[in-house]
Amino acid sequence: MKKILLLEDDQSLGATLCQRLDDAGYQVIWASTIKSATKYLKTETFDLLVLDVGLPDGSGYEFAGMAKLKTATPFLFLTAQSDAGERLAGYELGASEYIPKPFVFKELLLRIQRVFRGNMEPVKTIACADRTINLTEMSVVDGEGQITYLSNRDFRLLNILIRQSPRPVSRDEILDELIGLDQFPSTRTIDNSIVRLRQILGEAGGKSIRSIRGVGYQWKII
Repeated sequence: MKKILLLEDDQSLGATLCQRLDDAGYQVIWASTIKSATKYLKTETFDLLVLDVGLPDGSGYEFAGMAKLKTATPFLFLTAQSDAGERLAGYELGASEYIPKPFVFKELLLRIQRVFRGNMEPVKTIACADRTINLTEMSVVDGEGQITYLSNRDFRLLNILIRQSPRPVSRDEILDELIGLDQFPSTRTIDNSIVRLRQILGEAGGKSIRSIRGVGYQWKII
């Protein structure tokens, strides 16, 4: 049985993850502070570290950096800090995955399984004119190699359009999948994400993400 160290200070989320990961067949030891997690790291052997970033006694990044000096155990981050700079910092530390909150448990489970498979799955990318969309790292790379990391909501919207292509997707369908990412989601939220995605994709953005009058949006390969 694979053993996971969960470092999470949110009591409700920590208890839920412990129960659901246990149901999925994993042994979980839960720590709510870096101090207690460090003690476990000294006395236990783990197969994976699942780390929150914002903690009462420091940063999950700090703990990951310390853990790397003591063990080769892979780690991933679960965090509400989903902006580009934070995500880049996580990957630069060597994180196998970076999962922004809120998330669907099935997504977490699939990413944990991927880590335990040795990350042998190829990185999934899609070419869009002079841009490359990295569906693994939730990023877009331009022709000069500049990387833009997408927010969790924008990435999920883009992924919905790509997955359903060439079928147009209505705003209501998109809202159904994005529900929970905003306290009060609305079609305006979707439209704002579309504007950002088109800007990030550059000249190809308007052609790849088409507005279908009276329906919604469609991803078109160009």
